[in-house]
Amino acid sequence: MEYNTKLLTKLRNNFFALSSSVFLVVITCAFVAVYVNTYINVQQEIETRIEAARSDMNGLLLIDAEDDSDFYTSSDPLIVRINLSETQEILNVDSLLDIPKEILEQLVEPFRGKSSQTIVGATRDNDTTAMEVHFERSQSANIDMPESISVGGRDFRVVYSVAVIMMGHDTAEGHGIVSSITFMDVTDFNNALSSLLYTLLIIGLIIVPTVVVISYYFANQAVKPIAEAWEKQKQFIADASHELKTPITIIKSNLGIVMSNPGEIVDTQMEWLDYVNTGTDRMSKLANDLLSLANADSPDLQIHKNNFDVSVAINDLIYEMTAKANEKGTGIATFIQPNIILCSDQEKILQIAMILFDNAIKYSEPNGQVEISLAKMNQDVRLEVTNSGKGIKKTELHHIFDRFYQTEPSRNSKNEGFGLGLSIAKALTEKLGGRLSVVSREDDRTTFTFVL
Repeated sequence: MEYNTKLLTKLRNNFFALSSSVFLVVITCAFVAVYVNTYINVQQEIETRIEAARSDMNGLLLIDAEDDSDFYTSSDPLIVRINLSETQEILNVDSLLDIPKEILEQLVEPFRGKSSQTIVGATRDNDTTAMEVHFERSQSANIDMPESISVGGRDFRVVYSVAVIMMGHDTAEGHGIVSSITFMDVTDFNNALSSLLYTLLIIGLIIVPTVVVISYYFANQAVKPIAEAWEKQKQFIADASHELKTPITIIKSNLGIVMSNPGEIVDTQMEWLDYVNTGTDRMSKLANDLLSLANADSPDLQIHKNNFDVSVAINDLIYEMTAKANEKGTGIATFIQPNIILCSDQEKILQIAMILFDNAIKYSEPNGQVEISLAKMNQDVRLEVTNSGKGIKKTELHHIFDRFYQTEPSRNSKNEGFGLGLSIAKALTEKLGGRLSVVSREDDRTTFTFVL
């Protein structure tokens, strides 16, 4: 729908910008929350494994510089422990991972000749394979010790680096000293985080244009009722002005005739004064209808519910309408179920019924028939008003409750109406929580059904 006012266009653009921003902020926050939560969980898992590996130091004391057959194996498959001899050559590797030698060399390069801790102890009997452990742990300076290393496309976290002094183990008339560096392979963890990040970015690139399109669609949909209400308001003003124009013209023209003959007595001017009176009556009716419609649409409309016998009230109203029906030669057939007690606003119920009765008589064919039935069905009270006549075209049925709308036959007839009665009835019905519908067969009959 094209909007022909800057106000509606600005409103649509503002709504579009606001909805898009809200969607994007929510999606971004959700993605960030997912990534941050996953990142924290992964880091906690890594730190838990590293702490477990650090606490398991006794395995270091089983190192034998000459025989690694009893070399300690970690329970964590991601732990890589590399031992260096006193000459800083790789003595042995404790790992379930298949790591190429060149990667191992790059791993230990920053740690050659350095250690973060020194373990003193591990007295071993040369004649047995048993070991009696008595050790102390002393701290030494850690110079340029990296916390993590990336080599060969793999990522490693440093668990610890220690120098183990094998007391009682004779190597070249001295103590055996072995350096042990322990790593944890965190490649899979980092890859998982990277994969999640790329996935979220790809999803974001797909969602952003989708959100923009959806926001634009909903912005148009949100503004559409406002645009329609705007058009209806303009049409309402135009129709009201048109309806007022006719009686004003009549009043002005006839008053002009009267005023052009100031010497004439009232009796000789009665014809023109009658036209003036007719015009004022028409304006008065239009003003009352507009006031009724405004009250029916008002959110402050008061609904006064009381128990009353709707059967009696409808019968009394039909009796009042009989004279008007007789003037037109229209017969009225009634089917009123007695003793129907309804808890609602009696005044507004009768106002709706009056509009339906008046329309049925007004638009019935000459010497036609109006049928009025009232019955209680389950918990609903159902009022049906049917008149014989030309009926309503299918193309006009969905407009029948629009303000100032009149079907073509009614426009060309002598019926003095404004097309506001059914709009008032519809508005009052909605306020009462009921339903008002119409069924019509062209060149046959029309039935209005009011259910409460």
